[in-house]
Amino acid sequence: MSASTKELSLALSFGEQMYPLNSILNSVVVLVIASLYIIYRKIRPHRIPASLPGPRRYPIVGMMPYMVKHWEDWPGETVRLTKKYGRTWGGPMPSLPGMGGAVFFVTDEASTHHILSKNFDNYEKGDAFRHLYEELLGQGIFSSDGDLWRVHRKIISNMFSRNLLRKTSKVV
Repeated sequence: MSASTKELSLALSFGEQMYPLNSILNSVVVLVIASLYIIYRKIRPHRIPASLPGPRRYPIVGMMPYMVKHWEDWPGETVRLTKKYGRTWGGPMPSLPGMGGAVFFVTDEASTHHILSKNFDNYEKGDAFRHLYEELLGQGIFSSDGDLWRVHRKIISNMFSRNLLRKTSKVV
């Protein structure tokens, strides 16, 4: 086999132009690596302090495998994990639409009051959440922020006053 035959076997022809196969493969590899890097930058979980307790965390997917494994009984599992880790726990999640890059479970009354009432403006849901859940939740209290949320909260809070709940509920 002559040198020119070997050279032809390692090249691709597009019209009149000849391209060496190695250079095409290198370009494809670079494109794949660049694409994977861009995807990783888009979905990578937020950095969560190691001091925050929670289930085992994995690179890129965070605690998502744990949630998927226990999905059938997730409410019961969150109760079990709250007993195990205390009143605040969580972990990183992929930054897919609606997931936000992290999940936190807060069951402490003072912290819950701080998040939902006193300092709500620091815990914004954001445009991505609203866009994803707008069809399901509309523009109600669960999907709104800022002034619109305050209006909804004021309407709802009147429905759940302590006196009204005492009068209309009965311990069974």
